[in-house]
Amino acid sequence: MLRSFRVLAGAVGLFLLAPTVASADSYLVTSCTDPLGQPNAAAGWIGASTPGGSTANSCGTANGKLSAALGAATPAGNATAGWRFTAPPGTRIVRVLAKRTTHGFGPSLEAKDVSYLLETNDQLLESCEPSLTSSCVADLTVPFDKQGLNGSYVEFRILCTNVARTCTRPVSVDATQLYVALQDTSAPVVTNPRVIDDGESSGTLRVSYDGADVGGGVYRTLIKVDGKTSQALPLAPAPCADVSPNDSDAYQFNVPVPCPASVTAAQASVDARSLPAGPHSVEIAVEDAAGNQSDVLAATQFPRLNITTGSSLTTQAALSGRLRMWFVKAANHGRHYASRYGTRVVTRGRLSTRGGRGIRGARIDVYHIRDGKRRLLKTGLKSRAGGKLTLILPMNVDTRTVEYAYRALRPGPVTSRQRLSLTVRRNGTTFHRN
Repeated sequence: MLRSFRVLAGAVGLFLLAPTVASADSYLVTSCTDPLGQPNAAAGWIGASTPGGSTANSCGTANGKLSAALGAATPAGNATAGWRFTAPPGTRIVRVLAKRTTHGFGPSLEAKDVSYLLETNDQLLESCEPSLTSSCVADLTVPFDKQGLNGSYVEFRILCTNVARTCTRPVSVDATQLYVALQDTSAPVVTNPRVIDDGESSGTLRVSYDGADVGGGVYRTLIKVDGKTSQALPLAPAPCADVSPNDSDAYQFNVPVPCPASVTAAQASVDARSLPAGPHSVEIAVEDAAGNQSDVLAATQFPRLNITTGSSLTTQAALSGRLRMWFVKAANHGRHYASRYGTRVVTRGRLSTRGGRGIRGARIDVYHIRDGKRRLLKTGLKSRAGGKLTLILPMNVDTRTVEYAYRALRPGPVTSRQRLSLTVRRNGTTFHRN
């Protein structure tokens, strides 16, 4: 399905195009005047003429145009002039919209010896001959829109058809807007996708990839959160940029191949702090100029629920997890314990939901606090079946506080913590290592 456009009336006789429906297989190349009324150079249009004909390009300036003319009073019998746009490799022309004005093609008693043509290699789109029976009852001024094409080029030209002699009148055609919709059905190719940082510690998920595309080129990296695009990150500067960024169509350019054919080591990142609270499905994709997409990172949970993959726990239950820890040898499973230096100290605990169900497979961060300084010493402690936890402290520890921290989301803030106070005695005194 093709992206469709509507024709809007504009100031000073311009017509402007804006999308009504977007689809992921086509992009628009605007020439001479873009949808915002700004001039551009009509890239991709090549003029050609024979003796007696002429072409001119003033696009890129105010009121610029592409012109083709047979200027003599009686043009040579084989004179011709025109402009052609050729679809880039990997694309086909599927729609042509133009504002063009013919001169000298009104009804006439003279012979039908001059013609105006607008055509692709698969269809004749317009034709005009001045005569009393002409299909053109006056010079053409109304904007032209032809859909459903499948061409490799589009061309407008004027010509004298009285090859053996001269023609009866000078004629010309001016085009002030030429829009070509190019269909590109091939998605970009992704190679070397790599997770640089899973965000577990930094809080920012980062990926890198190489990408290549045949057609309009690789355009943007898309970051999708819960199935919706939250960011579209450009992969190159203009002309790889939408020429009308404030409308709903992001696939309008002013050159036929607006974006690079390939990118190397492109990067994208998602900061967990930029997301609403809770776990989310995050995807990263690369998009070409026609809107075709390929995955860089398939849907993954970020931040992730801190539970075993495949657990039947609900999100809300996991978020409600509470941590309880104790010293095995302390009275009544206490949180304070005094031991002799060189003695192995065992701590145990349980992570459970508010309803008392154990949370299995959750990672617990373990911090040691000495002299007011807090250091992360272990990130690999995991809860077992029933939410059970066991950590045996090294035999050579000195007096300290041990903090166990549960983050319901990783990365994310600590949602439950427990501190155990350990006093170590050596030779009858409290031991602090310098």
